Amino acid sequence: MAANLPEAGFHAQHRFDLRAEPVGLFAGEIRLTQGRVHQQVAFDPVTGLAYVTQIISDGRRLEDEPGPVPGVERDRRGDLCINEVTPDGTVRAVMYLRGVGHGGGLGVDHADGLARLWLETDADPVTSGFSYGKHVGRIAFTPDAVVDAGSGRIEVFDPVPGSSRITPALDVGHGRIGVRHGPPGAEEYRVYDLEAFKRRAFTPLHSFPSRYRTQSWCLYGDLVYQNEGSAYGAANPSPGNSWWNVYDVTSGQMIERRFNTTALSLSHRETESITVRPTPDGPQLVFGFATQEPGPRRMALYGITSTTDGTGDHVPWTSLDYDTNTYVPNSSNYIPQYRQLGNRIDLHLRLSRVDGAPWTNGEKILTLPPHIRPNRTQGMVGQVTGSGVSDSLTVRWEVLSDGSLHLFDSRQITGWIGLDGGYFTS
Repeated sequence: MAANLPEAGFHAQHRFDLRAEPVGLFAGEIRLTQGRVHQQVAFDPVTGLAYVTQIISDGRRLEDEPGPVPGVERDRRGDLCINEVTPDGTVRAVMYLRGVGHGGGLGVDHADGLARLWLETDADPVTSGFSYGKHVGRIAFTPDAVVDAGSGRIEVFDPVPGSSRITPALDVGHGRIGVRHGPPGAEEYRVYDLEAFKRRAFTPLHSFPSRYRTQSWCLYGDLVYQNEGSAYGAANPSPGNSWWNVYDVTSGQMIERRFNTTALSLSHRETESITVRPTPDGPQLVFGFATQEPGPRRMALYGITSTTDGTGDHVPWTSLDYDTNTYVPNSSNYIPQYRQLGNRIDLHLRLSRVDGAPWTNGEKILTLPPHIRPNRTQGMVGQVTGSGVSDSLTVRWEVLSDGSLHLFDSRQITGWIGLDGGYFTS
C-alpha cells in the first residue's frame, strides 16, 4: 500500500526537531551483503523498501569477472552494491553497478511498477583512494544485475558540465531534485524542478555553497539536511564528532547546526546516511551509522518524526568539567557552562581560586569537550572583580585547538575572573 506523501510547502521554519529522541529502525544493527560501511539509504515512496549503497567488498568476484577483485580496486573504480532491504531489516535482493562512484548520494522514484535509482555515475578511475561520479544517473533496480557505467541501461544527466564529485538527492513529494558538486572545500548545492531536470533543463531554482565536511545529505522541501562526522578512534573518542547541519535553500543560509548524541554506545559509530521517507504518521527523517569494530560493518538506522516551527527553540546550557580542588564558582549561577548555537559556542563562568593565590598569566582553567573545540586559537574578552583592581576590569582569554581554555593577565589579580559573554566559532 502506498504511504501518504507529504504535502508540498514544508517550509524551512517547519523542520524536523533535532532535539527529539530518535527511534531505532530495522530492529537494530543489520548486516548488509558487503562488509564495507553503507554510504547512503533511500526509500521507494510506493513500496516502502529501502535501497542502500555500499562499495563492493574486498575479494568479491562477480559472475562475469575472471577472479576476485581487491577492495582497493573497487575503491579506485567506484564499484557499488545496491541492497534492497525490507522494513524488518532483511536484504531481499542486490544489484551491482561498476564504475559509477562512491555511493554518497541516492534517491528513489517509482515508475512503471519499478523502483528507479538516482545516483552518481561515470566515475573516472583514480590511482589510489576513492573515485567519484561526474554525472547523475537513473536506472531501474534489477535483482542480481551487473551493470557498468556507460551502459545504455543508465539514463545520464549532466547538470554541471565539467564538475566533479557529484551526488544527487531526490524529493519526490515536492517534485525536486538536488545535486551537490565540486572539489573538496568548494562544494555547492543546486536545487532543480524534477520534471524540468528530467527534460535536461538544468536551470537551478536555488544554489548556495556547502559548509563543513559531508558524509551524506538529503533535500526535503525548502531544506537541506547534511550529516558530518567520522568513526570513533584515538583522535575521535566518544561522544565523537557527529553533527547535523540544516540549510534553508531559499536563502542558502545555515539555520541550524546541532551535535548528534544518538546511540553513543555503538561500536565504531561512523556517521553515514540521511534521508526522508513517508510514513503513515507523516514524513520521517532517517539517519544512520556504520557500526561494529572490528568489521564486517553493520548499519544502524534511526528516525525522527517530530517537527518544530522554529519558534521558541531553547538551547540549554551544559556544564563543563573543571578542577573543583583549585577553583570555586561565585555561586551556582556561575559554574562553567557552554551552549552551542549554530557554529557559535557561548561560554559562561565566574571563578575564584580556592587558595586565594594570584592568577598566573597563561593559566589553563579547563578543557572543552572534543565536539566543540575550534580548529584554530581564538580569543575572547572577559571580566574581573573590581575589588582591589584600579585599572581595566577586563582580561583576555584564549581557547586553543586542543580545547584548553587559558587566562592571560600579568597583574596577579586575586579576585574572581569571569567570561559572562564570551563566545567563539567552532
